[in-house]
Amino acid sequence: MIVAIFHDRKSLVHVSALKGAMEACFGSHGLRTVEQGYLHVPQNGETLDAARLLGHLQQVSGARPALWMVDRELEYPGIGRVFGCSSEHAALLSAAVADPQMLIREALHETGHLLGLDHCRKHCVMKLTSYEEREERPRSLCAECAARLEAGRGR
Repeated sequence: MIVAIFHDRKSLVHVSALKGAMEACFGSHGLRTVEQGYLHVPQNGETLDAARLLGHLQQVSGARPALWMVDRELEYPGIGRVFGCSSEHAALLSAAVADPQMLIREALHETGHLLGLDHCRKHCVMKLTSYEEREERPRSLCAECAARLEAGRGR
């Protein structure tokens, strides 16, 4: 699977690190990344509507898996502030996170969703974590999630 990476102007500085981390974690499962470049954010303000942006990304990328990194905070209607979110073929990531390692962990988590993985309860990049627990999320898959990807059945 090839995941297209889009960014806004300010988040361009993180693309190389994300590509490397995504391919290190998922490359053995067939993932490759390609930088698609700049994608204009069609919203103003410091906080962006994550659901609307996911819809926009799905229109731009079609059925191709894509991750879009933006430099502002995200809010998902009915949920609140999020660092990342995804739908079937699109993932959104906020580069407003202060810690670059946390940004990478969140990118890996959302990439796992693009590959078909659900949340996991084990010590795994797919573990659903609270804000306070995010730094404890590993940058790798547990054996069970890796086996799901190997078998071609993420979900």
